[in-house]
Amino acid sequence: MESQNRKRPWKRYIFFSVKAVFTLLFLCGHSAPTAVTSTKKPFEVYDFIRMDLNTIQVFNDSTLLDSFFDKLSELEEGGQKKVEVLHIGDSHIQADFFSGWVREKFYEDTRFPMLSRGFFFPYKAAKTNNPYNFSVSKIGEWEGKRASISYHKSNWGLAAISARTTESFAALTINVGIDSLHPYQGNKIEVYFPTDDITQFTPVVMPLEPAKLISKEVVNGKVTFLFDQPISRFRFSFKKENASQNQFILRGFGVYDQHQGGLSYSSSGVNGAKVTSYLRCKAIQEDILAIHPDLLIISLGTNDAFHSPFNKNIFVEKYTKLIQDIRKSIPDLPIILTTPGDNFRKSKYLNRDNAVATKAMYQIAETNNVAIWDFYHVMGGLSSIEQWSALSMTSKDRVHLSRIGYQYQGELFYRALMNYYNTY
Repeated sequence: MESQNRKRPWKRYIFFSVKAVFTLLFLCGHSAPTAVTSTKKPFEVYDFIRMDLNTIQVFNDSTLLDSFFDKLSELEEGGQKKVEVLHIGDSHIQADFFSGWVREKFYEDTRFPMLSRGFFFPYKAAKTNNPYNFSVSKIGEWEGKRASISYHKSNWGLAAISARTTESFAALTINVGIDSLHPYQGNKIEVYFPTDDITQFTPVVMPLEPAKLISKEVVNGKVTFLFDQPISRFRFSFKKENASQNQFILRGFGVYDQHQGGLSYSSSGVNGAKVTSYLRCKAIQEDILAIHPDLLIISLGTNDAFHSPFNKNIFVEKYTKLIQDIRKSIPDLPIILTTPGDNFRKSKYLNRDNAVATKAMYQIAETNNVAIWDFYHVMGGLSSIEQWSALSMTSKDRVHLSRIGYQYQGELFYRALMNYYNTY
């Protein structure tokens, strides 16, 4: 297996207490753990972790990530460049512990200013677990639809999940600044929905902090509200302006700072998602073009390889189509695939198909000119999930990780990405 070995000597540190009490959701989804303010944690390298493999690998094109690194470099040098990272995937991403820790590492890295929360979906409105780092409260009845559930149907976009209401008095209150150490805010609030559907209510955003509306702009797939001051809290509601308006299908929000340069790390995942789930999202190209990320990270494969038999050829075919569909909107978009980790089936049988899926993803990456981060082998390969479990770094199902396990995974990914960037 080809590896670039872009690494530096690693020092041993003492990691978080392994007596963590947090476990994550099951594949069908449970409530997220209570919010806890994050702090920097020292890092320990365990014997079973393959730090020598902890690299971002590219194949035919060594300049694949250069456009992203160019913008990071300009930001580091004090430029006002806006840099957008977008991370999508399954339940590992919906809970936002893995992706959330990478975001926090960027936030705490003084080289890369970060104010904006970026794109996110208000999962509580869809009656599923919400990330710990922003809050959602709702008025009225909302119905959630997931692209990962075969009998669900909706007008999905990038988030692969939607929240629909038929009540014009319905509303959501959003707060992206609940973490005192990472108080995200922005003066540009984006609402993603089917703008070309005349049955949609007219969306309204009311800031819950001192700010005045400057402008409102509707483009394909979203409406943007620009305020004169950055805010963290806002109320989202509707106006019914004519008889044809009878519903609203929410596909997500974006909170950005229009005037300040900096990095945004957006994330969106769906419990139970497979590659085919995202292929059901007809507006995914429209949403990705609207966000226009400088780097896309895709974390899929766990659910694809979870049930036996796993068909490698279909997996390769569908994943290739997803990448090609995404690149129809941004042809030169840098993409990193992260492989599924080692896990158990039915909490007691080692899943050997994750090794097959990982090998398939190398084929996908090389053929489609995307990068890959091989978490499967970095975490230790087959049966390493038992060692992670012994350190309380997994949930009881030994498919998901615990909070500290996801933080460890996020730390590994961030180090791999920064090691690559430092050689750029």
